[in-house]
Amino acid sequence: MIRYLVLVIFLLVNISVFTEPNEEISKPLLRVFPTFRPEECEDWAIMPFVCKRCLWEGKRYAQEIRFYDDGPFRTHGCYTEKKGFEVLGEK
Repeated sequence: MIRYLVLVIFLLVNISVFTEPNEEISKPLLRVFPTFRPEECEDWAIMPFVCKRCLWEGKRYAQEIRFYDDGPFRTHGCYTEKKGFEVLGEK
């Protein structure tokens, strides 16, 4: 009997977690990194190949960070003053 009660409670909690939408809890943060040479990408960039690709295109490596209840979500791409943030691969 106790097993069934625990199972029912467990299922109700899990269903409520999955039915709630994952909403942003704040505005996105844009981090633009000052990189001038490809060697610098190896030192600190989370995704060095994205950083190097941005440099080859004459842009700067950037991350857009969106904050959700279950943690931050990072999107990596390039940044220019004219176009702003661009996800790498979208043209």
